[in-house]
Amino acid sequence: MAADSVLAGTLNPAIGNLTELRVLSLVNNLMYGEIPRSVGKLQSLEVLELQGNNFSGEIPKQIRSLRSLRLLNLSDNSFSGSIPSKLIGSTKLEAIDLSYNQLSGSIQVVGNRCGVLNHLRLSHNFLTDNIPAEIGQCRKLRTLLLDGNILEGQIPAEIGQISELRILDISRNSLTDSIPKELGNCRKLSQIVLTNLNAINSDYDSLSGEFNAFNGGIPSELLLLPSLQVFWAPRGNFNGKLPNNWSSSCSLRVLNLGQNYITGTIPESIGNCANLTYLDLSSNKLQGNLPVRLRVSCMAYFNVSQNKISGVLPRFEKDSFCMNMIPHEPASRFLDDEDNWNSYINSPVWDFPRLNDNLIIAHDFSWNRFSGSLTSFKVGEVLLANGHKFSYKLLLNSNQFNGSLPIDLVSNCNDMTSVSVNLSSNLVSGEISDAFFLHCRQMIEFEAASNELDNSIGPGIGDLQRLVHLNLRENRLSGVLPDQLGNLQSLKWMLLGGNNLSGEIPSRLGRSTSLVSLDLSRNEFTGVIPESLSYASRLEILLLDHNWLSGEIPASFSALSHLTKLDVSFNNLSGHIPHLQHMIDCIYFDGNKFLHPCPESYSDSPAGLPVPLNVEKWKRQRKFMSMVIAVAASSTLICLLLMIAVIIIVKKRLDRQNRLKKRQVVTFSDAPSDLNYDNVVRATENFSLRYLIGTGGFGSTYKAELPSGFLVAVKRLSIGRFQGGIQQFDAEIRTLGRIRHKNLVTLLGYYVGEAEMFLVYNYLSGGNLETFIHEKSCKHVKHSVIHKIALDIARALAYLHYSCDPRIVHRDIKPSNILLDEDHNTFISDFGLARLLEVSETHATTDVAGTFGYVAPEYATTCRVSDKADVYSFGVVLLELLSGKRSLDRSFSDFGNGFNIVTWAKMLIKEGRSSELFTPELWEMGPEEHLLGMLTLASNCTVEILALRPSMKQVVETLKQL
Repeated sequence: MAADSVLAGTLNPAIGNLTELRVLSLVNNLMYGEIPRSVGKLQSLEVLELQGNNFSGEIPKQIRSLRSLRLLNLSDNSFSGSIPSKLIGSTKLEAIDLSYNQLSGSIQVVGNRCGVLNHLRLSHNFLTDNIPAEIGQCRKLRTLLLDGNILEGQIPAEIGQISELRILDISRNSLTDSIPKELGNCRKLSQIVLTNLNAINSDYDSLSGEFNAFNGGIPSELLLLPSLQVFWAPRGNFNGKLPNNWSSSCSLRVLNLGQNYITGTIPESIGNCANLTYLDLSSNKLQGNLPVRLRVSCMAYFNVSQNKISGVLPRFEKDSFCMNMIPHEPASRFLDDEDNWNSYINSPVWDFPRLNDNLIIAHDFSWNRFSGSLTSFKVGEVLLANGHKFSYKLLLNSNQFNGSLPIDLVSNCNDMTSVSVNLSSNLVSGEISDAFFLHCRQMIEFEAASNELDNSIGPGIGDLQRLVHLNLRENRLSGVLPDQLGNLQSLKWMLLGGNNLSGEIPSRLGRSTSLVSLDLSRNEFTGVIPESLSYASRLEILLLDHNWLSGEIPASFSALSHLTKLDVSFNNLSGHIPHLQHMIDCIYFDGNKFLHPCPESYSDSPAGLPVPLNVEKWKRQRKFMSMVIAVAASSTLICLLLMIAVIIIVKKRLDRQNRLKKRQVVTFSDAPSDLNYDNVVRATENFSLRYLIGTGGFGSTYKAELPSGFLVAVKRLSIGRFQGGIQQFDAEIRTLGRIRHKNLVTLLGYYVGEAEMFLVYNYLSGGNLETFIHEKSCKHVKHSVIHKIALDIARALAYLHYSCDPRIVHRDIKPSNILLDEDHNTFISDFGLARLLEVSETHATTDVAGTFGYVAPEYATTCRVSDKADVYSFGVVLLELLSGKRSLDRSFSDFGNGFNIVTWAKMLIKEGRSSELFTPELWEMGPEEHLLGMLTLASNCTVEILALRPSMKQVVETLKQL
């Protein structure tokens, strides 16, 4: 039967009558239903290919009796149940692909009959238990793909007996323990995937679906395999050092060990790997110098960020010898054509990042201790010579580079599609010459904030017609701004705050109609605010504070519909404050003595009209001051007492300042540079209620804006709950500080003092899920948004349960602890705090830390900590999302005490009234089958029997299927 024909319907049981049939291929059709058992009669069948259909049910056991069958491909269907016993290892089967189904149970291998099996792919199912040791008896196996299951335990050392093995992928499981050095006996291994985060392909979607957490280091026998081309193991919990004896026979082309705990130096011998085009060693504990022989200019992706590497950068030599830089799939991923297997292996686990189908070459040296002068970077000459287009990203920020800015920093810049450069937080000095801009007209991003650049910005910057992001904050730039800045029609972010710029603000800046953020704060600008800035209709942030501007705020600013922050404080402005479409805090108008008072509400005051002063209050204040002056003048004794009082106050303030100097906020790698105790206290006005944004069982949370404009959330912990010692608290919180996941709020730093403790997180502007749930009916939220939120929460919890060491049970999952951004990306907060505030406890049984209505029954009655308690709480939150009701909604009061959203949902399901659970708008928009699928999942998560609840990893996979 012909492959790739467009067929629909079920497979007729009469197929069993075709006893002479040798090939049955129905690939990528619309077939559905179960495979008839009569297929077992096809004793002449050699090839059975049914991938890419909608077949369901269990795989017929009769297939294993097909004595002539050599190739079985049932991938990308909806088969469920277990893999038929004795199927893997059947006499003549050479290739088995059961990937992308819903198979469960364990993997069973008939070891003594596994001699001819060449390819085994069981990826992306729900397979559990250990990888069977019997797999080692499949001596001719060349491809072993077990990724995307729920396999546990250790990688069996018996795999080292498979001498023909080329490809091994065991990523996205729940494997633990150490990597057996016996894998080094597989001398033909070409590609090894131990963990897979898809950090590049998914825009740093760095923790999606990966739960392997190994112990110890990576055996050098494995990394030094002569045929090894791809080794992919980001965030695998590995430690130890890199081997120092790579030889010229090294075949490595891709090495990803990012986000681990690798120590020591990068060995010089890695320079022998001449084919290396992808190297990620970021977020480890590496130190020492970068090897001189490492051919960075030959690499399309190079990342050593967030380490402690020091010394000067090796010069980027001419890369005419970089013959392997042209990107292509790893040869190891596709086997020889004669194997007829390449159609079953879809795509590599790795690839180079791309933008609009153009390759992006990225070299990231950021967040290290590099020093010395910057030199010229020359990359991609071979690519350009062969007609390949590419963009280039060069990240040098947060190091100790000094000297001047080279004119030819990226020497062949104008030959590239686009160039992005980040030099922020270094010691680079001197001027930015026009020649620098002329030499790199393809620049789209240039960041050099927090350096020592001086002199003026020349008119040549107007030639950067593609520039989108310009950040020169916190330097020593002086002089006037050139009018040519108005020529930059693509510019969205112009950040020049914290310099010594002077003169008038160019009126031509209003021509930059793409501007979203303009920061000219903390300079020496004079004159009036140009009326023309209102032409930049997309402006969201305009910072003009701490200058010498005069005149009135242009009334035309009231037309800026996107403007959410206008800071003109501490100037010499006068006149009325215009009516703005978005509420803006009155502190942004302080320090202008001739400016009319700030209206209490822009929406309540007519445009351009000031609010009158409280005359009576002013008179009382004046009378009081007169009395004070009269009393002070009447008695020398009182003056003396006042002087003594002043001295005491000054002394106390000095003592307080000395104490504050000793107060240090411990920060983590991605924290803003101005995060410190003084700035936090100042930004919250000593934790004023004015900045309070939430309270909970662990403490109160405040919003704070740092001097750089970076927004953070500060959680001030309730000391009364803390029972452990300071050192133990410090150790616990440092563990939390290493946790990074795209759906967890980021812990930026913390402070531990005798009187108080607080944590600092990234600030999220979308509010919490509790507010969202009770407002969503007005917004007609679609199923896709609900599904995205649920999947984000599930991924974060699965990561806490499976990938953290030690693993974390949240214990207080509820809508108020789940935050959103403006795009409905979802983040869990307060993770680890239940453990953090009970570090003195030594048993798994502790006091209940959750919230009534979300606590699992067994947790509430026994106080026993379990990850299944989080599963229950997730189910409650999912029911709230679907129904718009609270867990203890008032509408349940008619049913009596103890009735909650879980019992309500069970009642509706039992009575066949499931549709009544959903908000009417959500049910009307549908699709019904997806909504009912999510309701079934929520019901499964909230069953009382612990063993029947799914794990959070199973929840993630179920949501993906939906």
